[in-house]
Amino acid sequence: MVLLHAEALLLVRRQVFESDRWSGHMGLPGGRHDPGDETLLHTALRETREELGFDVLGHGRILGALGTYVGAHRASGDTNIAVFVAELQVRPPLELSHEIASAYWIELPRLLLAHGTAAVPEKAEPVPAYVPEHEGEELVVWGITYGILERLRDVA
Repeated sequence: MVLLHAEALLLVRRQVFESDRWSGHMGLPGGRHDPGDETLLHTALRETREELGFDVLGHGRILGALGTYVGAHRASGDTNIAVFVAELQVRPPLELSHEIASAYWIELPRLLLAHGTAAVPEKAEPVPAYVPEHEGEELVVWGITYGILERLRDVA
């Protein structure tokens, strides 16, 4: 779920878990589809509530779908990610779940200025990335999340 408020976007850093392929990475709230989820939008809303502790529709509205992304980490096409964009009227207080280490509201103009490349342990060469700074910490956004933000930039 891409969460926007005014001129800012919410990024999250995933907790470090040995079994999580995105362990410690910057990303967006979201997760796996459960059989009880009526639609992929319901999955995104439920996962956002579980990870961040608030109801998106209680604080804003869904602007629309941003597409589906395919990740190929271990086996080709093993991860499909449906992305939705929400606009929040206010920044709700966050109650981070055990899956999320931290969350950052990043001003969109600052994010766009931080476009470039970054070295990441998973790749031998630098990768396209957004590398905004937050209170002296570089937040490296790459991979699928980078692709999602690129598509958001294209349609915005």
